[in-house]
Amino acid sequence: MKMREPADVVERLRARFERDYPQWARGGGSWPLRVPLAPPSTGQRSADPVGCHAWAARWADHNGPGRIEHSRLRFPTGLHNIPKTLVFDRPADVAGVTPHTRETWARCGRRLPKLQRDFPEASFTGIIRKLIELDEDQYQQLVDTVTWLKTNPTSGRLLRQLPIEGVDTKWLARHSTLVLALLGKSTGPDAQQAEPSTPGPIRRRLHERLGLRVPPELVQVCVLDPGLRSQVGGMRHFAASVEDLSRWAHVPHTVVILENKETGYAITDDHMGVVAFHGQGFNVSEYGRLPWIRGAHTVIYWGDIDAPGLQFVNDLRHQGVPARSILMDLPTLKQFQHLAVDGAGPQRGELPHLTEHEQSLYDHLVHHAAEHGVGLLLEQERIPWPHAHSVLTAAIEPK
Repeated sequence: MKMREPADVVERLRARFERDYPQWARGGGSWPLRVPLAPPSTGQRSADPVGCHAWAARWADHNGPGRIEHSRLRFPTGLHNIPKTLVFDRPADVAGVTPHTRETWARCGRRLPKLQRDFPEASFTGIIRKLIELDEDQYQQLVDTVTWLKTNPTSGRLLRQLPIEGVDTKWLARHSTLVLALLGKSTGPDAQQAEPSTPGPIRRRLHERLGLRVPPELVQVCVLDPGLRSQVGGMRHFAASVEDLSRWAHVPHTVVILENKETGYAITDDHMGVVAFHGQGFNVSEYGRLPWIRGAHTVIYWGDIDAPGLQFVNDLRHQGVPARSILMDLPTLKQFQHLAVDGAGPQRGELPHLTEHEQSLYDHLVHHAAEHGVGLLLEQERIPWPHAHSVLTAAIEPK
């Protein structure tokens, strides 16, 4: 075995510190830490005693942290004390191997005890490294934000109204994990919902957990009925929040939900009693909040043919929206498969709210992803408009 040089050992210790210091900061690790130096073997001492003594001299000149334990080894010239192990009694000793690790440990020592005192309900699992790597301005901004939120748990303010310079939506997106961890888990009845687990409601759940007001999600609306348009200033296209739409007294007979924004603008003819929602960024839980969608006589959904599109249909029904899909079946896919591209694969094993023809399509997509290692996607906008428009018109016309 090659004898370990001081520079090599220092680099190994630096890497060990960077890996383990979050654990050490919470009292973990086994101490003392012993680092074998691989002293010269019998063969090495016989073949190159001068080189072995030169190696021992380099360790004698080592002025880094740790203490060296020696062994008395036999050389051709007799017994000599030779470095055997470098021993560190505590994490701070290991931190002293480089200026950077020393500063990191010092910063950890300043920040962690104070955070533990100021936020006794905090959970530090998995976040210590992120806390320590923040620069001083970012760290102070985090502390000020969590302190304010803790003091004002139900402020009802918008994020931009917080009296903390530099805190905005992008800041919260980058630091939400740290904010939630320092605040600790919610103990209220909605604690489970406060921890976001699906992409759609993350922003809303996060704001609710922080006691903040959620900016309204604006829904793209296309009013296809001239009579209904007269109730909204004659507008065919507009965007409104779920709360405003919920106040609409004269609700439509038929609701059409379209995944693609351009498709909504492509419908230029009128249809009595019909309102369409179109465009991405409007999640399932938002549709479920509109009572007159759940109570509509007919709800049509037309989205991309892919696994996420069918998951959306499934979740719409789970939310109480009685959606009927169109152009989302195997015959449509086979007819226009030459226009399909690679897409996202299935994320779930079962979708219990699919119809028989939707389930057949989903099974086909699952099989395709398993066979090819990638999902299949036939985008809504790739289906020729004359064909799509005729199917859509037939679906929304009163029977």
